[in-house]
Parts: sequence; structure tokens; C-alpha cells
Amino acid sequence: MTGTTTWFLPTPGELQTHWQHLNQRYFSGSLPPIAILWSPRLTSSVGMFASRGGPRTSTGQASREIRLSLPLFVKLADRTPYAEQELLNTIAHEMIHQWQFDLLKRRPDHGRAFLRKMQEMNRTGEVAITTYHSLEQEVLALSRFTWRCTDCGRIYRRQRKTIQPGRHHCGVCRGALHELPSPTFPVESQPVDHIPQHSIPLSPSGRSNRRIAEPHQLTLQLM
Repeated sequence: MTGTTTWFLPTPGELQTHWQHLNQRYFSGSLPPIAILWSPRLTSSVGMFASRGGPRTSTGQASREIRLSLPLFVKLADRTPYAEQELLNTIAHEMIHQWQFDLLKRRPDHGRAFLRKMQEMNRTGEVAITTYHSLEQEVLALSRFTWRCTDCGRIYRRQRKTIQPGRHHCGVCRGALHELPSPTFPVESQPVDHIPQHSIPLSPSGRSNRRIAEPHQLTLQLM
């Protein structure tokens, strides 16, 4: 016997059980139901809160959801025995964004309200929520394409070639994006800061009749 254990990805029903527990303990059961999905396409962040429209124009519960990265959690489970704790931390993180959206009626961010709630939840010792995750190896392994902002230097990585420099701009400074060759440098240990999911805007022709937005995060960010 090797002493190792095998962690199986929770089913949607088991994800809801985690959500319900956290909702009761940290939000007094005040959060309305929300879908929690395993996303095979989310590769630059372990999780994200996605919404269709703003918090004051939302058309109902189906207009927002929590997405979890299937590829990153599969790789994480192969590397560490703490994947289950990482999953709980990630769900808790996204639930703070849900709290901002559903109850505070604010666009989710990592501002003062988020940090206060995060610190309150972390004091219990059950969760260890942060504003970033150190999954550099997993993200880089799944990232085939890289763009850099020519003005502020921000890096954007994607598994697919979904960024079009002629249509998309840097979400921080609106600078132009330049595609870089495939990276061959060592993985850096420093996490990258958060920017909002809507920070790389589509062209005007692409904004109408949009479905729930695909993630436009920086590497390692949590949305």
C-alpha cells in the first residue's frame, strides 16, 4: 500500500451540497439557488462567477452561475492531496461574488466588501479563501497562446486562440494586445492579480444577444 488516496471529482449534486453547507454557515441561508458547473473550457482560472447582465438588470436565477475548471482540478488532484480543500475554498470564493451580485446588488470585485467577508469566513478555519491561486504549472500546461499588452505589459493566456487583437483590448488600460511565441521560460511562482471578467470587451457588434460571457481573466486569477 502506498498510503495515497484517490479523490473523485464531485457530481453536480455533491457540489450543491457543499454550496448549501457554506450558504447556511456563512450567509445564514440568504443566497438564492445557483447552478454550479464543471467547465471543460475554463483553463486560466480554477473558478469564476459568470452573469448575464448586471446585478440590477438580472432576469432571474438562470442569468448567473458558478463555473469550476474541470481541466485544472483534474491536474490538481494528480499533484496534491489537497484538491478537495482547494475546491471548497474556490466555491466559497465564488459565493462571496454571488453575495455581492445577488444581495448587495453590486458588480463582483475584490474590493473592501469582498475582503471583509473573506476575512470573516477565514477566521473559522474551515476555508482559506484568497484572491488568487498558485496553480502556475497547471495553467501553463493548458495555455497554448499568450498575448501581452503593449502599454502596461499585462499577460493573457488562453488554451484556444480566442483573443483577436483587432477586436479585443487590454482590460486594464485599453492598450493593444500583441501575440507572443509559445512560452519556453520556467514557471514563475508569483501569482497574477485579479481583473474583472468583462475586462476584455467585445467589439460593439459582438455585445448584443450575448450569452453568459466566456471568461476573460488574467492567468491564475479567480473571478
